[in-house]
Formats: sequence, C-alpha cells, structure tokens
Amino acid sequence: MLVKADLSNAEELLPIQHRAFAALYETYQDQYNPAIETMDYFQSRFARPNCSYYKIVEEGDTVGLVRTTVAEDADQGWLGLIGIDPDHRGKSYGHKAMLELESLYPTVRRWVLCTVLQEPKLVSFYEKLGYKAIKTEPEQEGIDMVYMEKWISGK
Repeated sequence: MLVKADLSNAEELLPIQHRAFAALYETYQDQYNPAIETMDYFQSRFARPNCSYYKIVEEGDTVGLVRTTVAEDADQGWLGLIGIDPDHRGKSYGHKAMLELESLYPTVRRWVLCTVLQEPKLVSFYEKLGYKAIKTEPEQEGIDMVYMEKWISGK
C-alpha cells in the first residue's frame, strides 16, 4: 500500500533507498545513483514543485519507496524512482505499488521513466507493467539509460 510521505519520513526512507540501489552502485559506480544521495539532497526533493514521495507499506513495515513528479491535473507523470529494500524483494511489492501509483493520478495518461539498459531484470519489470522503450542515452562508460513510457487507456 502506498502512503504519502513527507519530510518527517526522510530519516526512514533514505536508508531504504540506499539499500535498494546499493547493488547497482557497486556495479556501475555512477554519480547519479540513488544509493549515494545525501540526506540534504534527499530532503531538498520534498520541496520541489509537484515532487511526491510515497512509502510502500506492507503488513505495517515500510518495504520501499516511490518518487514521482506530476503537476496537478497533468496528463503526464514522471516516475523518478521505485526502490524495494532487498530484504523484501520477490513479493510483488513493486508491481503492486506501480499499479496503485497509476490509480492515484487519474488524469495521467502517460507515464515516463528511465532505467539501466544493461539490467534486464529492471527492463523486464517495467515491460511486464506495459512500459515500452522510447529512446536510449549513454550515461557513462558501460551504462546506458533506457527511457520508457506507458500510455494509460480509458482516461
């Protein structure tokens, strides 16, 4: 279940974000990896216009987080990140959170995100949710970002 987060949740959420992205950082050592985000930077995102964080809560435990950027009544949304604590992976929490996120924004017809092209599990996760690749951009040596979109029908 998604629960809207605020600045008071930063101390709880940043360590989850760090754990969720640590393996990717170990592999790619990229400067934009959420595993190395500082508390100051993390907290500053809460003040950004239209930026929202959600806790992914299952059985009373916060198992992950989601960050979105969606303007009020906008027809397009940006999924900044979704991260599941490694201790809670493989239980469909990410899948359920993504579907719930879509329902929280009834005006959004198109969701856009980017993920690491060289990580087939990540690309497959989004493809199973209906996302399609639209472009690829190099990030640094050995890592490319694939931008993906999903159109929501019936809106």
